[in-house]
Amino acid sequence: MNFSLPLLPNDSQLHSPWFQLDYGCNAALVKCANGTSETLIYVVFGDDFIAGLRVDRRTWVLLPSSAVLLVTFSMLGSRSLPPVRQVSQDGRTYLQSLGQVELKIWLVGVDEPLPPSVGSIQGRWLALSRSEPGKTDRLVPFEAVRTIEVTDVDNFPTMSAESGNLVVGQARRS
Repeated sequence: MNFSLPLLPNDSQLHSPWFQLDYGCNAALVKCANGTSETLIYVVFGDDFIAGLRVDRRTWVLLPSSAVLLVTFSMLGSRSLPPVRQVSQDGRTYLQSLGQVELKIWLVGVDEPLPPSVGSIQGRWLALSRSEPGKTDRLVPFEAVRTIEVTDVDNFPTMSAESGNLVVGQARRS
């Protein structure tokens, strides 16, 4: 994965001191391996994923690094947007921190998403349930995921600058 961003030292994030964004970056243009692009705000960047709010559809997405070709960070005009945040987590750990939320999953090489399901992380698997809570209908290996969209976010989400966890209205998903 290539990055076009200025890097500043920060030894408290991402296992090495060279992964810090230039001050003021509050958006990411993500070019995906399937040829699509996503413009994200409220961006969280982790060990093997990038997540954020899609500007055009106002939906929350998580993109595994395996589905990403290039990320370009920039500063949008709005000063109310939080800066891009980094977390020392992998995508599975970050997704698990959101709790059991309804997800729409796109698989690598497949154009249509799987039906919306409540998702939970089970090791290297994403367990999806459409019927009873706790009853798994299908397992998807996390490595086969191209895009994960959180579908049950009704309000405009914001991010906690301290933790990077998704906050919906006043209720924190953690």
